[in-house]
Amino acid sequence: MKSFSQLMENPSGVLSRLYQHGQMLKRLDKLFKASVPIPLNQHCHVVNLRETILVVHTDSSIWATRLRYMTPSLMQQWQRDRAMPTIDQVLVRVRPGVRDNDCERLRAKFLITDNL
Repeated sequence: MKSFSQLMENPSGVLSRLYQHGQMLKRLDKLFKASVPIPLNQHCHVVNLRETILVVHTDSSIWATRLRYMTPSLMQQWQRDRAMPTIDQVLVRVRPGVRDNDCERLRAKFLITDNL
């Protein structure tokens, strides 16, 4: 049986890819929150990036509506930002009661289900 460190050393292994994707999502969430105005950025969390589709959860339908309204201008802004990956679509979902610490669990859930 392989140890945890041996599993992480294999760059093509599932565990290593999950970790790298999780780190990328953390960076993407920071960039996303920096580009979204206050207080909206306090109610939205990046949970996944599927190819060119950014998945964002908001904690209420009000914030989801505001984010959807802003999406075209945000996407134009992101196209100019070299730090942002190519995003062709933003999928906004409402997840009531989701806090920052819950986002880590949601990201992990999406990472695992996407890689199965």
